[in-house]
Amino acid sequence: MIRRTPFACSATLGFVLLGGCVYHPPANQMDRYAKSMVGHNLNEVTSRFGPEDHQGGSATYPNIGTPQNPRYAHAWSRYGSTQRQRFVQTGTASTGSTLVGMLPAGGGQGQTPIYQENTAPTGYYTQQGETCIMTFITDAQKTIVSSYLQGGYCDKLFLGGDR
Repeated sequence: MIRRTPFACSATLGFVLLGGCVYHPPANQMDRYAKSMVGHNLNEVTSRFGPEDHQGGSATYPNIGTPQNPRYAHAWSRYGSTQRQRFVQTGTASTGSTLVGMLPAGGGQGQTPIYQENTAPTGYYTQQGETCIMTFITDAQKTIVSSYLQGGYCDKLFLGGDR
C-alpha cells in the first residue's frame, strides 16, 4: 500500500506549482535523509549536494528567527524534464437525463417515467512538472534545526532514482 502525503503548495524561485495541493507518494530516501540531518552541520549537506541555490534564493535570506534565536533558510532545488498533464476538477455540469424505468400505472393513471440526472466533471488540464525543493533551517552556527521537502520526485531528482 502506498502512503500518500500532501506537499506544500508554493511559488518558489520563479516556478509556480499550479492547481492547488497535489498528492504524491512520499520521497522515501530523501525524506529520511533530510530528517536525519537535524542536529548536523549544514556543511554535510553542502558536501553532498553542492552549494545551495543563489538565484535570489536562500543564500541571501535574512534571519527568519529572532535576534536572540536566529534562524536561516537554505534551499536546494531540482527540476525534471518530464511534464505531466493533470485534470483539475472545478465542478460538475448536467449532461441531461436518462430514462431508467417506469412506475406502473394505477388508479386510472398512465405509467410514470423515472429519469436519472447525469453529470460530468468540469475543469481544466494543467501541466505539472517534476520539481523538488529541499530546505534546511539552521541556527547561527549552521546547525540544522529542521528540514522539509516540497514537491515530488525528490528521490529521482536528487538521487537519480525513481524510488
